[in-house]
Amino acid sequence: MADEPSAGELLRRIDGLTAVTAQLVTRTEYAADRRYDDRRFAEIEKDVAELGRTLTEEMKALRRSIDAAAEKRGTNARQAVYAGLLPAVLVLLGIAVQIWIALKGP
Repeated sequence: MADEPSAGELLRRIDGLTAVTAQLVTRTEYAADRRYDDRRFAEIEKDVAELGRTLTEEMKALRRSIDAAAEKRGTNARQAVYAGLLPAVLVLLGIAVQIWIALKGP
């Protein structure tokens, strides 16, 4: 009998359990909270997927822009050759021909 709690001790334990159970969340509150969390996670997943698509599209656009710039740079180099180097070679060739004619004399 010494190991068994007294009536007063039982009453204090029951009061403690009552206080703890009063702080517990009800089943409806828990279900509503879970639905809210599920809805928020679904929205976040949708936002992350949209950001992934946007990032992929922007990366493709950037790749196209880099490729176009590289192609334009190649075109500019060819234009520089035709516009600058070729005329300079022709002028030098013309000078060489004039010197040759001047040296041969009339």
